[in-house]
Amino acid sequence: MYSKTSLMALCAAVAVKEVAAGHGHQHVHADKREIVWAATETVVVTEYVTVTVTEGEEPTAAAVSTSSTPVAVTTATRSSRPHHHTKQHTSVASETSTSVVIPESTPSVEVPTVTPTTLATVTRPATTSVAQETPIEETPIVSTPAEVTSVIEEPTIIPTTSAVFTPTSSSSAAPAPTSHTGVKRGLAFNDASLVQEFLTLGGQASWAYNWGSSSASLPKGITYYPMLWSPAPDHSNGWDGFAADAISKGADALLSFNEPDIASQANMSPADAAAGHIQWMNPYSGKARISTPAISSSANANQGIDWLKQFFNACNGQCAFDFCAAHWYGPGGADGAGLFLQHLKDVNAACDGKPVWVTEFAAEGAGVDEFMTTIVESLESEEYSFVEKYSYFFAAVGQLFTSPTELSSFGKIYAGVA
Repeated sequence: MYSKTSLMALCAAVAVKEVAAGHGHQHVHADKREIVWAATETVVVTEYVTVTVTEGEEPTAAAVSTSSTPVAVTTATRSSRPHHHTKQHTSVASETSTSVVIPESTPSVEVPTVTPTTLATVTRPATTSVAQETPIEETPIVSTPAEVTSVIEEPTIIPTTSAVFTPTSSSSAAPAPTSHTGVKRGLAFNDASLVQEFLTLGGQASWAYNWGSSSASLPKGITYYPMLWSPAPDHSNGWDGFAADAISKGADALLSFNEPDIASQANMSPADAAAGHIQWMNPYSGKARISTPAISSSANANQGIDWLKQFFNACNGQCAFDFCAAHWYGPGGADGAGLFLQHLKDVNAACDGKPVWVTEFAAEGAGVDEFMTTIVESLESEEYSFVEKYSYFFAAVGQLFTSPTELSSFGKIYAGVA
């Protein structure tokens, strides 16, 4: 049996334990979904009880003990979670207040898993800034047990200005005007001074040719492409020297015969043209790109595209060529532009899909300005990317010029300065 004093000591010890246990039970039912656990610290609280004992009535060692109860102190910190967005971009920041919980054992809290959306996720950074974390003071633990109530605030939603993604539709929007760089555009000339004047007046062009083999005095920045007008001696004599000179100066292509399908021009049968091409043009295969003979736009038998097909048959696979050269003459206006553009597609098909150079073309009669506006826009578009080069007929007064120092109305359109 214990004395009255011993019983009082035992009761005091039991009371301390019950108080600690009471606080632990009080918080185990907290709503886990509302608590964000950021850090857990274990603090050992030691309770000292002073007991007066009369000599001879000392309690046993097991009767009086000092209790040490682990106390879990949890501090919740501000967090900002990433969110997946689809059409609107909104940042949400959650905030909880500092709370102190003193259970006997700390319950584990599961962090919710973010499930990826099957929609497209926009990864642009949110525009809302999240408040900077402030240090949280640790709540001091006193020796006297006291009731502690945890306070959990609802997360605060911070609205942001939504960035709305608006899809674009390529089918309904009108195409933007093409910015012409002049890389495709060239000048057919007899007078080299007009090429210089064309550039001086703001015209855009990158290359030129004159149906011959010698470049004369072209301005810098203009690539000259020599042509072997026909294999007749008055054209072929000196050809090799002129071709080599042009290649050394930057020419990456050579032009074959001029309209052999027309009696007033080179006037050659497909078989003769094939033999002449093999003799004079094939030696430069690999040194420069080689054109086919330039055909007219005549729809007559043995002319135009029909002549070109016969030329390919006569070559029997032996003629070296990298692109097809073609000419066109016809009416002006929108109708003429449509005929011209269709002719180029037909040449491209006959050329087995290889690129096309339009080394001569012109509209005759009325509507030349309208024709020129349409074809320049078209030839610079993606639809006609197979057309590598084009040159209007030609840099001369009465055509692209009205005088040696002034461009005609359609000359200005062609030059890109209208």
